[in-house]
Amino acid sequence: MGIQFKDVGYQYKGIKVNYDALSGINLNIAESDEFIAIIGHTGSGKSTLVQHMNALLLPTQGQVNVLGQILPPHKKEKINHLRQKVGLVFQFPEYQLFEETIIKDIMFGPKNFKSTDAEALEKAKKAATIVGISPELYEQSPFRISGGQMRRVAVAGILAMEPKILVLDEPTRGLDPKGRKDLMKIFKDLHEIEHKSIVLISHDMDIVSEYAKRVIVMDEGHIIFDGKKEDLFEHPDFESFHLELPTSLKILKHLEKEIGLPYQPKYDFPSLLSYLKEANHE
Repeated sequence: MGIQFKDVGYQYKGIKVNYDALSGINLNIAESDEFIAIIGHTGSGKSTLVQHMNALLLPTQGQVNVLGQILPPHKKEKINHLRQKVGLVFQFPEYQLFEETIIKDIMFGPKNFKSTDAEALEKAKKAATIVGISPELYEQSPFRISGGQMRRVAVAGILAMEPKILVLDEPTRGLDPKGRKDLMKIFKDLHEIEHKSIVLISHDMDIVSEYAKRVIVMDEGHIIFDGKKEDLFEHPDFESFHLELPTSLKILKHLEKEIGLPYQPKYDFPSLLSYLKEANHE
């Protein structure tokens, strides 16, 4: 049992007019082994959609089933436990750091969900190891480390709650290229080694093409595409989605046009480089 949306709509209430942020959403996300990118222009409904995945928002129409919990819930049902089962990493999560030491900040989530101090410490150390925070940093202030390290600490705080599904809203925004690569490797390893389902909002089409297996395209509160990344980027009407191609595909299309190099789609730079080396030796 993963996450299922059934005819879901959501309205933001205005002073005079309500705004439909989501409409007619039907979507299934498996509990494990998914790596999904959600893309679309600003205002398309991406963040609203993912905030339904751990009950930060509740549907105004239809139902969401999150790991067996139906939303909206009955009046007396508690839903806070979903924040533990579905970990949501917001944009710039380091802005939510507040404890006096790194290890205490990572421990906060487990303690909030009733782990003992010893259990929370064990979970925090495991999460810190996953994101590459060394024991020498545990007692340092989270505000006296680099921006990239702060991002890792914030992510570790979510991982320490041991979520079944990890939802990431622009997790690499503001990072330098090395920071982006290092953070995405963490998420890739969680997916491949622990079989965790990853749901990723991103505007970076290079990240989408390299890491995602499945892509959901949002437009004006609707899902207009849901399928394999290969089917999206090779879609005969791709231009109708008003999206940028990944850099690797742009290069290959340019080389086909300029020098007649046979177009073979490659979705990451190592694959692109390997293909260009092979072509050069022919």
